[in-house]
Order: sequence, then C-alpha cells, then structure tokens
Amino acid sequence: MYHAYEHYVMSNVELWTERGQRQGVSVEVKEGRIVSLKADPSTVPHVIDGRGLCLMPAGVDPQVHLRVPGQAQKETPGTGLLAALRGGIGAVLTMPNTKPVIDSVEVCEEAVFELEEAQKMTGVRVYLTAALSRGLKGQEASDYKALARFGVKAFTDDGLGVVDDAIMHAAFAASVETGLPILQHAEFPGHGAVLAPGPLQARLGMPAYPASAEADMVARDLKILSQYPGARYHVLHVSARETLELVAKAKEQGLLVTCEVSPHHLWFCADDIKSDDSSFKMNPPLRSALDRKALRQGLRSGLIDFVATDHAPHESEAKSPNFKTAAFGTTGLETSLRVLLSLVDAGELDAARLVQIFASRPAEFLGIAESFGDITEQRELKAVLVDTKARSTITETDLFSLSKNNCFVGTELSGRLEAVFFGERVYRFT
Repeated sequence: MYHAYEHYVMSNVELWTERGQRQGVSVEVKEGRIVSLKADPSTVPHVIDGRGLCLMPAGVDPQVHLRVPGQAQKETPGTGLLAALRGGIGAVLTMPNTKPVIDSVEVCEEAVFELEEAQKMTGVRVYLTAALSRGLKGQEASDYKALARFGVKAFTDDGLGVVDDAIMHAAFAASVETGLPILQHAEFPGHGAVLAPGPLQARLGMPAYPASAEADMVARDLKILSQYPGARYHVLHVSARETLELVAKAKEQGLLVTCEVSPHHLWFCADDIKSDDSSFKMNPPLRSALDRKALRQGLRSGLIDFVATDHAPHESEAKSPNFKTAAFGTTGLETSLRVLLSLVDAGELDAARLVQIFASRPAEFLGIAESFGDITEQRELKAVLVDTKARSTITETDLFSLSKNNCFVGTELSGRLEAVFFGERVYRFT
C-alpha cells in the first residue's frame, strides 16, 4: 500500500548502517529528508511504530537484466522495478544484452524512454551500462566517449566474455579517460558445458564447466590492466576460489580491481541442484561447497566488494527442465536481502557488513553515494523497514518479476520486508 507523507516519524527502530547498529532510534522525515535521528514522536503529525523492526538503507543492485528494450516477454519495466521495490532495492544497474543491444546513444535514449514511467511509478532509479563491443560481438569497440557523455555508469558485454585482447586494451584506455569501470563476464568460450562438476553433471553425463574458463580470463585481463594505471576493472558474479586468489593478488599490487558475488552462489553449491528445476542453471554455474565457502569468506573479509543479483528473468518456455537447452539465469531482486539476512542469522555476516555489501559499497562503486547507501540527517530517506526475526519459505507469490525462474523457491529464508521509504513515498507491505 502506497502513502505520501509530508511529515512523519518512524519511532523506536533498530537502525542498521555501515557504522553498526543503534537501538531505539526515532527518525523524523519532513518533505522527504531526514530532519533528525532523535525525534520526539509526540511533535509530529504521523507516526509509524517501528518497535521490533530494523531500518536500513535501501539496496543498490549493480547487475540486473531488466530486458529493456525489446524483451518484454521476459520482463517489463513495470514488473522489473516492482520486483526491485519488493526486494527493498532502490537503484539498479541494468545490463546491455537487450534487443537492440545498448551499444549506442540512440539505444540508450530508447531504454530511458521505456523505463521512465516505471521509475516514476515505483521510485526505483535505473542506471544504464553500455556494451563493450558493438552488438556484443566482441569484434569492434563501442563509442565509449559518446556513451560516457550520455551518462552510462559502466561498460560490459555481460553474458559473454570478451576474448579479443584489442577490445580489452581499448576498454581499459577508455576507463582511464572516462573514469568508468569495465565489467567483465569472465568466461573463455569453447568448454561446451553448462554445469560445474557435481552430482547432476555426472548423472546427466554432461561435460564439466571448468573453473579455468573464468579464472583464465581474469588472469588475462589483469595482465592487460597492469598496462593502464587508473583503469577500473570489475569481475562480475565470481564463482570460483581460483578467481578470488587472482583478485586478492591484484588488489595487493594496487590495481583498481573489484568483484561481486551473487546470492545464489553464496547459498547453494553444485550438490544442491535439483534435476528438474532449470532455475539452477546459471552462468557462471554453482560450483563446489569449497568454492561456496571461499565466497562467503571473501565476502566477510572485504575481498569481495559487494553483492549483485544478476537478476535474469526468462519466459517459462525458455526455462524448460532440460538442462542442455534451457536458458541460463535465475531471478533475484525479491530474494537478495533475505539471503543476506539469513547469512547474518547464520553468523556469516554482521549488520554493518550487510549494509556495506547491499547498499553503501555498490552505491560508491556507481558514484551515487550522495543519494543511496546511508541514513543520516539532511539526506533524502531511502530505506527499508524489515522484521529481521521473521522466517518463511519462498513461494512464487513472493515474486513480482514477470518471470518466476527463481532458484530460491522452496527455500526458507530470514526476514520480512515491512515497508520501503523513498522520501515522502512510503510503501507498506504488511
């Protein structure tokens, strides 16, 4: 339920920021901005009782496939941003593997036009990436300067690894000039596999998707990156511990390297894949329990910079039970925060680190930290109110994406989203 309040107080909340936790905080909001974190509720016309609930910054998801423009059978602007809203996410970075590919200013303008109404409706902000190569073909560099002037936030051929060294040289040179990051889907083609080594892969008699397909491309990229001081390089959806070792060494050397992990790689491993549910077919694939352990350790330590869902909606026909032919991808906007809250409950994360990886670090990465990632006085309030003690099993009714290919359906997770606050806008869900 949507409300618009010019002046209100959320009373007695537990406040989570990257600085830690504070009990019994009352947040006064006037005309969308935070007036005080020590408010007296008796002096304000509308009070929202937050007793027993947690207030934290709204999330920023830096890898989302909104399928705009041209793929409305998979996701529409309205359903994609509603899914983000219902997952407590206030800003998303959308990927360019669309129809047409976002590789020119003209297609950027088309995407912005299509997304405008849904952004107004939900309050969720969308930022664009542009393709590293024209048409995602890996043969010709995009016009980085023109796209940067338009306002894209990053360059990527996400879904495809860039094999051509010359394209990576051009991309890193553009990163130095524009300050924008290069996002790599690290995968050398040719392995012909869809599943990492594991029980289902063995049972189906399919070739194994090796970790080297990911790690070898990262190693190649880092070698080129060393020639471009000031270039920013980001590894999308890391899945393998070998990749983390490379990232750690690169950071020690002072290279501007960051990486992310997706919620499904944190929660599941190859042993968990259900043979009849192709929501578990994603790229990169779920790997071993040892890889999952390394990813969780890397997230705790700060080696992994933040979490991104790689939200990848598909029409039901594309996600058949046949693992050989089904499309890659799982959705994740509605379930990401609940996975992270479950990791807090399991002792894998603390509250401050959750806020960092869900909100503040991706906001800093995208250059939008003035608007997202924190709750302090004089800022516009962009926050979520959560019952962190609640637990329930994910069902399809929890999913607001047009597509229901979510690998967490049937999984019990922590947390229940009570409300989302975007300035004067208040969305109450319970």
